[in-house]
Amino acid sequence: MTLTIWATAALFYALFWLWYARPRRKITPQEADDFLAWASAQGVEPERAQGLRDFFAKDDGRDCVMINLITLKKPVRESSAKLAAYQKVFLGQLLRKAGHPVMTALRSGTNVEHINCEHNSDWAAMAAIRYRSRRDLLEILPATFGSDHHQLKLDAMASTIAFPASKWFIAGGPKLAVALAILLLACAAELLI
Repeated sequence: MTLTIWATAALFYALFWLWYARPRRKITPQEADDFLAWASAQGVEPERAQGLRDFFAKDDGRDCVMINLITLKKPVRESSAKLAAYQKVFLGQLLRKAGHPVMTALRSGTNVEHINCEHNSDWAAMAAIRYRSRRDLLEILPATFGSDHHQLKLDAMASTIAFPASKWFIAGGPKLAVALAILLLACAAELLI
C-alpha cells in the first residue's frame, strides 16, 4: 500500500509539473514576424508591436513575468470594478495556461524616489503576472486585443506601463507549494492506512 501511495503522489506531481512547468516549443522568427503583421493590422502602436515582436523572437522557452504599473481613472471605485471584470476574464484564460499573478500591491504612500522620471508618475498599483512561456503570451494576446474585456481594462486605466521580465525568481511559489501539499497528503494517507 505504501508503494501505491507514493507512486500516486509522484504521478500527481509529474502531471502538475507537465502542466505548470514543462518547456514549450520556442517561438520561431517567422511566428514573431507574423505577430508583428497581425499587431500592425490591429492598429497596435508600431513601437509597442515591434517591442513584442523582438521579445517573442528572443524566446528562451522558459516562463516570464509581466510587470504592470497602473493608475486608475476617477472615480476609482468604478474603475476598480471595470478592472476586476477584465481580470476575471483574462486571468481565467491565463490560468488554463498555468499563468497567474505572482504579486499584486496597492500603493500605500507617496513616491519615495524619482530619478530622471516625471515627478507626478504616481502609480496606484502594481501586478506581476507569470506566463508559463512567451508562446502562451503570444497565444493570449490575439484573443485580448480589441476584445470586450480588453476594453474594460482601457476604460479603467488612466495610465499603465507593462514590461516583460525573464530569468525571474521568487522564493517558494506553486512548484514548491504543490510538492509540499502532495507530500503532506501522501504522509497523511500512509498514517491513516
